[in-house]
Amino acid sequence: MTSVEQMVRPGTPQRVRPQVRGTGSLVLGAAALTMIVLPLLVQYPGPEWVRFFPWFCIAPAGIGAVVSGFVVLYRVQGRRDVDAFRARLGITLGTAAIVLPAVALLWLIWALNQAVG
Repeated sequence: MTSVEQMVRPGTPQRVRPQVRGTGSLVLGAAALTMIVLPLLVQYPGPEWVRFFPWFCIAPAGIGAVVSGFVVLYRVQGRRDVDAFRARLGITLGTAAIVLPAVALLWLIWALNQAVG
């Protein structure tokens, strides 16, 4: 009798772990949120455009996270053997990465208009 046969007794139901989908969406969403804070934390001795370049990539990464997450959710719709938690989390992080800078920009525009007028 092998060690595998000793560990799993015949007739014992085995739990099958669900497939995990949406890792790309999660990575894009986390990268987009990291790009918001990273230029503020890192003091790069080079030119300023290199330091703030990640801010130009926030919107594409956030939109990519949301779109890829919805694609995964559409593909796994109705399947019980797939866990799409990472896709949902990627959609959430991507949405936050898009909405937070937009709100900050709108507030900045409003504040500058109030100061001038």
